[in-house]
Amino acid sequence: MTKVRRDHYAVLGLTDGATRDQIRAAYRRLARDSHPDQNQADPTAEKRFKQVSRAYQILGDPHRRQRYDDRLTRGRFAGPGRAGQTSYVVGQAGLYHSDLGHHSDFYQSGDPMTVSEAAALVARNAGWLRRAIRAGRLRATRDVSGYLLRRRDVERLDRMTRRRSTTTPTSDDGDAAEIPE
Repeated sequence: MTKVRRDHYAVLGLTDGATRDQIRAAYRRLARDSHPDQNQADPTAEKRFKQVSRAYQILGDPHRRQRYDDRLTRGRFAGPGRAGQTSYVVGQAGLYHSDLGHHSDFYQSGDPMTVSEAAALVARNAGWLRRAIRAGRLRATRDVSGYLLRRRDVERLDRMTRRRSTTTPTSDDGDAAEIPE
């Protein structure tokens, strides 16, 4: 199950330059309109009410709102340095994250890899990696071009999973045995 992040400003029907009073007024209006006790016939009312409450929980607190706005403008990997943009598009190579935290370059877990790059790294079929992602055995981030994987996670999965034997079974006399169909 893929978890989709929602824009809290859009949930409240506001722009990112909204004041605290506008946020509070939008929350009160939407909470009243989408409260499950008011809309007992609507099965999605409770879910909508929880989304509105979560958006107000983040945007109503100045410190949480600042962190949320930083993440929206600078991206996911802006935490450690906070020196501005940390993700760059590098030619045909794709997306490069320059500030991934403590020792990320040393452990080679930083730059995300595509499924085909990861399959070449561990000498496996790309379908094997996609099945592992769908089964939840391999964490991946969804990008417009496909899945992005961390090298460390791919190598760990490769070490933990046994490879299929590619040899053909033999009979007792040494010849290749017929496999019944």
